[in-house]
Amino acid sequence: MGQALRDERYESQPDTRPGRRILVADDDPDALEGLRSLLELWGYQVETASDGRAALDRLPKIHPSLVITDVVMPRMSGLELLQAIRRKLPTLPVIVMTAHGTLETWRRATSQGAFAYLPKPLDASRLKTLLAWAFDSGPEDRKR
Repeated sequence: MGQALRDERYESQPDTRPGRRILVADDDPDALEGLRSLLELWGYQVETASDGRAALDRLPKIHPSLVITDVVMPRMSGLELLQAIRRKLPTLPVIVMTAHGTLETWRRATSQGAFAYLPKPLDASRLKTLLAWAFDSGPEDRKR
């Protein structure tokens, strides 16, 4: 993630439109801070959580416009977080990311309504495109 921060291709004008708050859940502190820095560089407001349970607890307090979650975390996995979000906030876009991806994990995430599924290490260009799509489209536009 540190390399992505130094790559000039990703240092475009920040997106400062209101309502661009992202909640990121990841139990890896370095990955969490790297992703936070990248998203803030792009102009997003970023809140973080160290696992799925902490992210779920923060949802009603911070009202994010989008959630990015790792799959493998203690206390509550990213897929469990996705299920809980779908029950409470069915139109909230959730991007699932993992370094331990399998076809089965991808199937579960997409069948549970993940907006996108990204392998780690993250492709910053693809993430940026997905964020633009998520924020510039409505819930009906995001359906597959």
